[in-house]
Amino acid sequence: MRSHTLSKTRPTPKPFANKTLIALTVSAVLAGATFSATAGQSSQPLSLISASAQTINSQAIRGEIADPRGQFVSGAIVRLVGTNRETTTDRQGRFRFDGLEAGDYQLTIDYLGYENQQIDAQVSAQGGQFITISLEALQAEEGMERIQVFGGRGAQARALNAQRAADNITSVVSSDYLGRFPDNNVAESMQRLPGAAIQRDQGEGKYVNVRGAPLEFSNVSIDGVVLPSPDGGTRAIDLDTIPADVISALELTKAITPDMDADAIAGNINIVTQGALDSRGRILRGHVALGENEKGSGNAYRGGLTLGDRIGGRDDLGVLFSVNHSETNRVTDNIEHTWVLQDNGAYIPETTEFKDYEVKRIRTGATGRVDFRPSDNTHVYLSHTYSRFEDNEYRDTIEISWDRFTPESNSVTGVSGRTTFDNEIRHRTFINRINSTVLGGRHHFDNATLEFSAAYSTASQDYPDRDYLVYRETSRPAMAYDFTNPDLPSFAILDGDNNVVQENFDFPLDSYAFRRYERRFGGSDETEQAYALDLSIPSQWGNAYVTHKVGAKLRLKNKESDEDRIRNGEGVGAPDYADVVIDKRSAPFDGFYNNGLKMQRNFIDLYAPIFENEDYLVRTAASITGDYTAEEDTYAAYAMSKVEWDQTTLLYGVRVEHTRTSGQASEFDDDTETATPVSASNDYTKVFPSAHLRHELDNGVILRAAYSTGLSRPNFADLVPYFIIEDRVSGRGSLDIGNTELNPTYAHNFDLMAEYYIEPLGLISAGVFYKDLSDPIFKARSTVADGPFEGFTMVRPENGTSGELYGFEVNWQQSLTFLPGAWSGLGFLVNYTYTDSSAELPFGIGSTQLAGTSKHTYNLGLQYDTERFSSQLAYNYRSEYVDAFDTADPSLNVFWDGRGTLDFSASFRVSDNFTVFAEATNLTDSKAVRYQGERSRVYEHEQFGRAYMIGVRANF
Repeated sequence: MRSHTLSKTRPTPKPFANKTLIALTVSAVLAGATFSATAGQSSQPLSLISASAQTINSQAIRGEIADPRGQFVSGAIVRLVGTNRETTTDRQGRFRFDGLEAGDYQLTIDYLGYENQQIDAQVSAQGGQFITISLEALQAEEGMERIQVFGGRGAQARALNAQRAADNITSVVSSDYLGRFPDNNVAESMQRLPGAAIQRDQGEGKYVNVRGAPLEFSNVSIDGVVLPSPDGGTRAIDLDTIPADVISALELTKAITPDMDADAIAGNINIVTQGALDSRGRILRGHVALGENEKGSGNAYRGGLTLGDRIGGRDDLGVLFSVNHSETNRVTDNIEHTWVLQDNGAYIPETTEFKDYEVKRIRTGATGRVDFRPSDNTHVYLSHTYSRFEDNEYRDTIEISWDRFTPESNSVTGVSGRTTFDNEIRHRTFINRINSTVLGGRHHFDNATLEFSAAYSTASQDYPDRDYLVYRETSRPAMAYDFTNPDLPSFAILDGDNNVVQENFDFPLDSYAFRRYERRFGGSDETEQAYALDLSIPSQWGNAYVTHKVGAKLRLKNKESDEDRIRNGEGVGAPDYADVVIDKRSAPFDGFYNNGLKMQRNFIDLYAPIFENEDYLVRTAASITGDYTAEEDTYAAYAMSKVEWDQTTLLYGVRVEHTRTSGQASEFDDDTETATPVSASNDYTKVFPSAHLRHELDNGVILRAAYSTGLSRPNFADLVPYFIIEDRVSGRGSLDIGNTELNPTYAHNFDLMAEYYIEPLGLISAGVFYKDLSDPIFKARSTVADGPFEGFTMVRPENGTSGELYGFEVNWQQSLTFLPGAWSGLGFLVNYTYTDSSAELPFGIGSTQLAGTSKHTYNLGLQYDTERFSSQLAYNYRSEYVDAFDTADPSLNVFWDGRGTLDFSASFRVSDNFTVFAEATNLTDSKAVRYQGERSRVYEHEQFGRAYMIGVRANF
């Protein structure tokens, strides 16, 4: 081992427009804030860059790069001066230049947030060198203190470097940076990235729309292995299942390359987990936190522990284990309406439901990884990721069915002459689980690199409890409504002379009679095996360095869905309603409504012996029509080449995927309650060319252009051959049919992006994108023209002819280190995405936006960092978008209204090992609203309240 010759190369100063204006703006925002001068950057110097070299028996220069904390850095750009050779460090901070001639070389190390460095290296006929490098902090100006990259800024540096080094268009965010935000799961973490917007359930993030595309247009992977979906109705992944604590980094690939799975029209969301070899030393960290949800005063807690270390004297074996657990208890206020069009052209409410939710959500996650690197040429790993999400909720519901409207009734005011009230208690538990096990590795030969992986993944969604007890109010009075305030309409019970007798739903207890007792069981399971082999071969083409890559992959997928329903509608011996209620009232929306007493929570334990008798009968139709099994096998092969010049990289290639599908379901006649098993199969082959260009200008601007292709396969629930016949006898019945001949949606994607990385730490980027779609999928209603079902109404998934999705995104994030004194701790984040879409509906009935397209999505974040203190105020907004289609009457399409949320988090490092933190979410108490066609026709209005949490992190 010997010391290495070092020489610094200062980065070219990059221009920054109007620093004074930025400083004045930020000062105005924070006027009145008091920070001591010592709260700014620390003047304690860091060690200068250190490097040591060890002789290896290959004519190569290899190495590893770590930050001052000993964590290996991914995405550092390493250049071999005087050649066209350039590479980036991998997740273990490693780089390599193989096949070099004997001679003296110089390496440049370029990593945002740290001093650029130039290092000497030698290669002889006997061998080369392995260089171990530690980075130093960036020097601000001559004679001034060094700028430390700590806390959130170090995390931001890791993400920006990985994004800058990518060959294709990618957004990256690290786990440490995500830790600045009070996010509970991966979906909520995704909303911070440009182009990503989330859909929420009970106020928490659940699904992700990428660039305004439908949920199924993106896939989700862990360490590159695509995950199966727990949900039987969609291929989209419930990202609320996966706790945020399992993340090392999130990668959103917006333009896929030929070596990636093709089912990613909008992009691939890759969750990167950590390994013990990602750091030089032992990894030991943990956290605990307690909190409260404002609405209902529900408590919350979470905790986690990560332990990783190298085993053995050679440091070639690393083992890491991480576990986390959280629970939150919250109350949600909900009111829902469905609307119907009258013959006179007026829209009137058809049903109204009040739903009071008491929700307990439990998340558990665990990851384990073993890495073995017996030599510099070989690396093998085995990893497992486990996620479990349990939603346990009680829902008190008043369902109001409107009937016999007066002629003057409309969408704002009116009177229902006969109104039915059903009071229901529901207890539902569902549990999502996702498991993924991967064995993979890489071996470098003299002139090639071989990579392999074998993965087995499972996903399940189980409903062990979904139980109902319903009582009906028997007077069926007239009731007036007033939707002048569509979010909180008013109601009045009328007597026979249309006089108001009450303005609440607190009816006499003896006016209720038993309606039904029902239990449901079921769930879905999906498994996938995936086997991949990739071979990379370097070569020279003129003055360009070329890497050719070929590979093959096999994916074997199986899906099952099952549901059983049993009901007692007779209620012989049922208890009186007065015996069922408890001393707890339903008064949602801060008491705006008075809905009477709630019902027993343990009604199954109390009343099962009464209701589960000879009248407790299987609901045949509901228990059969949702059952199916499906298989899908995909055989893929690809070839691609990456050509690198001094400042330009061109990656191009083609992927071919052949898919075979088969499914089993039932043909069910609702009149006779008979079921006949049905099977069907299909296969198709698709070709996916792509090309990606990256060019760096002399002024540091990186230009990217991409053409890529991808597909979105039909949901299994739409593809299997179910066939439901209702009211056959009348000759005017209905058919609900699966479509085994559905084509996948195919897309040609075009992207342009410009990025400007600001020293010491920042990014300005802007890009445009366009997606040309073929065969978008909709559930369409039509009339059967001939055959035995002529005249029947048919509902079936169908392909539209074409569609398009387009937009642009801008992103600016920067640490304002040029500001004086304590103000230099400031930073900000601003990103905005505009999207629009249109698609032709089946049968030429018109066009519509795609589900999930919000025209406007943006993030605003104001940050403040010192050596010990870090804080962030973050606002996220997405505008309205289509949630569900009504192809028979598009004026009743369901939209989510626009919504913004404001969150705050802060942390203080009390010692080298301990940090305390505080989080607050939904500070503006924003509400979630869906509407049918127009904002005045509210479909759903929910309120969740604010949430708070405090805790401590430990890191040793």
